[in-house]
Amino acid sequence: MTKQQRYTIKSIVIHALAILAMIPIVFPVYWLAVSALQSPANIISIPPKLFPKSFSLYYLKVVFSEFNIVRYLSNSVFLTVVSVFCVLVVACLAAFSYIAYRYKLRETFSRLVLFVYMFPQILIIIPIYILMSRIGLINTYPGLILCYMAFEMPICVWTMQSYFETIPRDLVDAAEIDGLPRIKTLWYVFLPVALPGLAASGIMTFIGIWNNFLLANTLLIKMESKTLPVVIADFASRATAQQGVILASSLVICIPSFLFALFAQRYLVGGLTSGAVKA
Repeated sequence: MTKQQRYTIKSIVIHALAILAMIPIVFPVYWLAVSALQSPANIISIPPKLFPKSFSLYYLKVVFSEFNIVRYLSNSVFLTVVSVFCVLVVACLAAFSYIAYRYKLRETFSRLVLFVYMFPQILIIIPIYILMSRIGLINTYPGLILCYMAFEMPICVWTMQSYFETIPRDLVDAAEIDGLPRIKTLWYVFLPVALPGLAASGIMTFIGIWNNFLLANTLLIKMESKTLPVVIADFASRATAQQGVILASSLVICIPSFLFALFAQRYLVGGLTSGAVKA
């Protein structure tokens, strides 16, 4: 067997294993899209068709016309965009303070950030509800945004801190020698260099908040204020719920995060890998 033949066989095996590994990941998404784009007659057919010959927008029209899904979609978009912006601003300031300043408990603060991230939401959801109720933030967007920030902040701070550590200290010292105040080095020195890391943090925060169900379901009571994941769960709990309506709603909520991650994929990979190597 020649070297070229061995290389070809090795390449075929690697690609075959990669395809097998991707099937459990891709198939549920494929089945969701195919099922949501079926007519009422085809969606209940037995056996189900893996490769249907025709598609229908019937259930997508139903969720937009009869269930007012646009309102809940706009609620999710608003909460996610505002929360991601607030998380990035605070995380950048926190990570910058760790790198640029020397103060007591600096190392302790860095460790506590990840320690907080280890607590699952379900474990402390009751204390959160009691706290928000006592300060009058139940069924309000500010209260939900604060909770989103609390749970998404640690991983964002950790990512930005790791990325800021890759920036050469000489670059910061040169900016200070030129008369640039230290706080302004965050805007003029750190952020331009750390833009891929900022994008990676923003993507992870966006996906985490966009798909969050527990906090929104617990803190938002009024129907008109709820987010799309909560409404989809409400559809599934109804005795008269149609399978196609649930699938179409699920497809709608997957599309924004899928497109966002697809277009920002190179920033996500670059940001995470660059932050893993110190200068």
